[in-house]
Amino acid sequence: MHRACWPLLSAIGALCMTTTGCSSDVLLARADGGAGAGAQAGASGTGGARLLADSLADFSLTQGTHGWYYGYDSGSLDTFTLLNRTSVITFYEPPSKQRWDCWATDSDTAHWTQIFQLGAHPNGTSSSTPTGVPNTSILQRAVRRWISTAQGDVVIKGELAKIDLQPDAGTNGVDALVYVDGVQRFSTFIAPDDGGGLSYDFSATLAVGSTVDLVLDPHDGDDHHDLTRFTGNISLDED
Repeated sequence: MHRACWPLLSAIGALCMTTTGCSSDVLLARADGGAGAGAQAGASGTGGARLLADSLADFSLTQGTHGWYYGYDSGSLDTFTLLNRTSVITFYEPPSKQRWDCWATDSDTAHWTQIFQLGAHPNGTSSSTPTGVPNTSILQRAVRRWISTAQGDVVIKGELAKIDLQPDAGTNGVDALVYVDGVQRFSTFIAPDDGGGLSYDFSATLAVGSTVDLVLDPHDGDDHHDLTRFTGNISLDED
């Protein structure tokens, strides 16, 4: 059974927060109680940081808007392919009954690969089959890519938490990874029942045309109930 909001316990206590465009059914994970990833695109941060990209505020059903592209790969970023249609999240309904628009694969396949404002769902080699379509159990990591229009030192941060907490979600979970120019800079495992999640934060150097990829992988190839919150923003350090 889903709850409207699962508090994340941190060093400063339990916090439960919401942001623009986020369903109240989904917790914004927190490590420090600071501002989340839902700031408006183009806003200036604190400490001389300028927000370049925000996966929540920038989300669009048009490829390339604000420099974001929505696709998948087969386990390596050199196979990145754009998703080619829009849909709604398949076979998941939060308690609020809200329906989330998303990018998805072809409608005549059984791929579960989807990317929406709050996160994503990958496809795995161990996969269930939606009714009326052929079984296509192959690896498709969900990839949200941003192409930089600026250069300099940046901070990349975001939040991760499972959304689909069905009792039969099993013990598999998901792997979340962030790449900069094809080099893995962050990775973590999110357990199948981890509705609280965590935040991530690291520094990088970008050039104009650099890529930042948020990648959701079905842990050990099993994609059952893998709908996951996965956000990211990129801020330029102007100090």
